[in-house]
Amino acid sequence: MNQDELIEAVVKEVKRVLALKGVQVASAPEKPAVPGRAASPQAKASFEMPASVLGDGDLTGKQVIIQKDLLVIHGNSVRIARKAVVTPLALDYAREKGITIVRSDAAVKKAELPSLPCEVVVGLAVSQGFPGNSGILCSILAAKGFQVREFSGASYETAVKNMCNAVASGTAQFGICLEKTGLEGPIHANRSQVIRAVHCRGIHEARAARVDIGANVIVLDAESDPEEIVSGFTGL
Repeated sequence: MNQDELIEAVVKEVKRVLALKGVQVASAPEKPAVPGRAASPQAKASFEMPASVLGDGDLTGKQVIIQKDLLVIHGNSVRIARKAVVTPLALDYAREKGITIVRSDAAVKKAELPSLPCEVVVGLAVSQGFPGNSGILCSILAAKGFQVREFSGASYETAVKNMCNAVASGTAQFGICLEKTGLEGPIHANRSQVIRAVHCRGIHEARAARVDIGANVIVLDAESDPEEIVSGFTGL
């Protein structure tokens, strides 16, 4: 299955689940093309360019680029590390302001890198019906340098909402839902206009969710391998 087929399958699954809940999904209108600029797929604002056209900003010392990092960029391009993660809100801001994101292999001194546990926070919402151990996922994230903040509420829906609010505000860079089936989380999370939540069952779906769809919340079911999905989504 190629990436286009994978994306189509994910979209169909989300529409099917929404239809079961009585929610009809309307097709989004196509955005007009910008004159003089080639159209690019969603979440493809980050790409490679020759060193000769590197621009005005340099964020190669950061491993996660969020929207506030781009607020101080006054030029038309910014250079980031090749393996850096760019949040969907940052991608949207870059498109709106016409900022080109350039990935580079430029060497960065370790002393200049921020401490990941102090900056990269992952929001976590766990369903009361989840049969597994959420501590396993927390250990996987901690080993990759992420700090986990678990959100709770009177119900799973409330917990997901609280987590999504943290992602929308930038308190958490992305969110993860743990539940038995993986079908309920996207319904609750996608009620927010700034959240893109996708149920991922493997490394390829997780990577497509991040790179091709621009998801900022992923939903894991009880049968999936959390380490495989986290690796696919974060690239770490």
